[in-house]
Amino acid sequence: MGVERPSLESRIRRYYAFDMLVAFQLWSPFWTLWLFDHADAFQATLVDIVFWIVSLLVTMPAGAIADRYGRKPALLVGVAIWDAGIVLFGLAGSLPIFALANGIWALGAAFMWGTASAYLYDTLAEAGQEERYPKVVSRAAMLTSLATAAAVPLGGLLVFLTRSLAVPLLVYAVPGLAALVVAATFREPAVRRQAATGLAGQIRMGLRTTRDHRPIVLVIVFQVLIGVVTYVMAFFRSPFISDVVGGDFLLMGFVWSAFFVVAAVGGLSMGRLLERVGEGGALRIAFFLVFPPFLVVYGASAGWFSPGLGLTLAVLAQTPYYLLWGFEGPMVTTIINRRVGSSDRATVLGISTFFVTLALAIFEPLVGLLVDATDIGTALALMALVAVVPSAYVVAAFRRHETLVATPVAPPVLGRVP
Repeated sequence: MGVERPSLESRIRRYYAFDMLVAFQLWSPFWTLWLFDHADAFQATLVDIVFWIVSLLVTMPAGAIADRYGRKPALLVGVAIWDAGIVLFGLAGSLPIFALANGIWALGAAFMWGTASAYLYDTLAEAGQEERYPKVVSRAAMLTSLATAAAVPLGGLLVFLTRSLAVPLLVYAVPGLAALVVAATFREPAVRRQAATGLAGQIRMGLRTTRDHRPIVLVIVFQVLIGVVTYVMAFFRSPFISDVVGGDFLLMGFVWSAFFVVAAVGGLSMGRLLERVGEGGALRIAFFLVFPPFLVVYGASAGWFSPGLGLTLAVLAQTPYYLLWGFEGPMVTTIINRRVGSSDRATVLGISTFFVTLALAIFEPLVGLLVDATDIGTALALMALVAVVPSAYVVAAFRRHETLVATPVAPPVLGRVP
């Protein structure tokens, strides 16, 4: 007697549970502060680019492995290594150990980014229910952000009670292990994939697919530009807000919780946003969410405002980035997944991540030097000023190449957003 296969609804619910457990990131406001306890701004960025260099080396092969050998094995490997890297980061007490932990963390992330999106996409495609993508992706993005919103006040309470910034990283082992258990119950999607010969051939196939679709190239360039700006902003957000709130870690936890509630709103709105304004319209909205708030960040850092007003504006200036965080991943993977098949879906998503990580590995330490030479607000404003013109060009170029396809897909699992 055969084993009964889980229903599509059960598989979707398990994916939601997995996504939420991975996103239960108690450490989100505190991991950079833990690193800054052991390093100045430039040293911290050098440690952090270990994450991006490892990602740079691994993301394309990891995507090719997921396309050749299956989504489930890649996710199991990814979440196990990811969890180990985060716990080691919490145990670190020197820069070499921080760097080692970052490398392990990145290796796990490389197997998760893109693969989770491909898994859910193919699960729904197997059942012939592609029309459900907008509803599923919106709910997934909302639930993951709400999971982080619930986790960060608990992380703040742990820091408040133990006076240790490392504790949330260590305690994350519990939801991380639970995510691994849930992933073990996944069933590999039964969709047809025509794998290339060898991993190198798989990567070449993904590169050809990317090259042959100009909208994919444009969205990768856009993702590189805003990815550098928003991630570096996120990397320095914790010390920036910590200074503003006077080192009140419990308050920081609740501030971050509010940020992720905003991200949940952004995720929930993604499906309807694409329906109403299209892909090009979503890119334009992303552009205006990223760049204008940097003026407020600079003003708050430069002391343009009274302390009370500066605190309010500094917090409010972060909310557009979390709106963007809620729908950027779904938006980018929507544009890519609409144009590629299952045979190289994870590989192309890995190529996208490759170029973002390449840019971060180059520019993040430069911003760290600027922060040490000036201040956080000035360095971030200069970075935004450099990126704004090419970003505007890409948005305009994409509009000319926009196509009318109407099936969004799922976001990748949340990576590391400080």
